[in-house]
Amino acid sequence: MPINLAIAVAITFIIFMIMIIKNVKNRKLQLSYSIFWILIGTILIIVLLIPNCLNNITKLLGFEVTSNMVFFITIVIIFYLILELMIALSKESKRNVTLIQEISMLKNRLVELEKKIEK
Repeated sequence: MPINLAIAVAITFIIFMIMIIKNVKNRKLQLSYSIFWILIGTILIIVLLIPNCLNNITKLLGFEVTSNMVFFITIVIIFYLILELMIALSKESKRNVTLIQEISMLKNRLVELEKKIEK
């Protein structure tokens, strides 16, 4: 990888890490989600620091071109993120249904108590 590209990727990663830490600090991003991004960034930095690391991994995994491997890994990561987000969304949806049911039961109980008080 050309040194200019490696420097640009490293600077981009540092800015990205600052954004992640800032969002965790401001409670806009949960720590559990930020760990994933920190792990990806750390792997990226390791790949940048070791010369010909991507080429060796490409050959090891049997890809002909490094860009094909990078695209494949990126697509796999995106699918993983989508799956995790869908699981989180499903959990929140179930929690919303439960919350709505509890509020409805409390409302119903309140109406019953108000009727008893009026009598």
